[in-house]
Amino acid sequence: MSTPGDGTDLEARAERYRDAVQRELRAVVGGERDALHAWLRYHLGWEDREGRPVAASPGKMLRPVALLLAADLAGGNVEAAVPAAAAVELVHNFSLLHDDVEDGGERRRGRATVWTFAGRAQAINTGDAMYTLARLALHRLVRTEDRLGDAGVPPERALAAARELDDACMRLVRGQYLDIAFEGRVDVTLEEYLEMAAGKTAAMFAAAFAIGALLGGAPAPLVEGYRDFGRHIGLAFQLVDDVLGVWGDPAVTGKPVGDDLLSRKMTVPVILALEADGADAAPLRRAYALDPVAGEDVAPLRALVERSGARARTEAMAEAEERAALEALRAAGADPAAIALCAAFARSAVGRES
Repeated sequence: MSTPGDGTDLEARAERYRDAVQRELRAVVGGERDALHAWLRYHLGWEDREGRPVAASPGKMLRPVALLLAADLAGGNVEAAVPAAAAVELVHNFSLLHDDVEDGGERRRGRATVWTFAGRAQAINTGDAMYTLARLALHRLVRTEDRLGDAGVPPERALAAARELDDACMRLVRGQYLDIAFEGRVDVTLEEYLEMAAGKTAAMFAAAFAIGALLGGAPAPLVEGYRDFGRHIGLAFQLVDDVLGVWGDPAVTGKPVGDDLLSRKMTVPVILALEADGADAAPLRRAYALDPVAGEDVAPLRALVERSGARARTEAMAEAEERAALEALRAAGADPAAIALCAAFARSAVGRES
């Protein structure tokens, strides 16, 4: 038997939320048989490259789960918030489609990325379509005469939710811009990197929790508390992701071992190792100034970062963000049961195994 607020209770809720969001996503994306819609369905894990139904992993769907959890905890109608949860998931996938093109990523969730077989231009079009569908999903929040089956959220709340999502999307895109701008630089500061992560990763977590609380009818201070909770959890998520990018198990991450080192990506462990300026900083800086070599053994680079103590420091930063997230909810007046469930969400989202 689960105890209210424990991880078992959260997972039971999350399973219901994911099922509802998947149904909504299929309704929004539709069944058109042109290649564009086929690529959308492929990316979302519903079809293979030949259009045959499959059951590929959609991931944990953390952002829509976050939105519906916040709506639930705020005492709102969860079903009414499902279109917004679908919109958040579509925006997230829009960003992944473009990110794969921009980074040249060839695998996503264990499958070939869309650009590798549809081409870069059509993958960009697919991402644009995904973003447009997110906007259309938001329209389904408001019941109208021609859409009597839609959720029926008060128009002012639906408009506020759309504004929240649009603001977050702009922060996400700016974060991606900064991430690309960092390429080739070995002087990226920790402050610069965290600014990037606050947009690219944390903005959508913050928006998901804020939109859910808003649609659930929470008062403004509590909406702000959920927004801050999501922002801190998003930063913790990125910090853990950075650790996995250096030390993660490919069977868990779906990426080559030491992938961030192979691509010379500036992440928090690397930045901390360089800023430590010990004996290992100079060879690490020299290596990062050179282009990666195919088949390169990254073990020596990983050892340089490890000896600096950067892994432990990055993990400590992630733990601090988790604590700050829960404190934001306490300060906003969230009830203990809600805080317990949000703590379980934090453990699920951030406590990924390497």
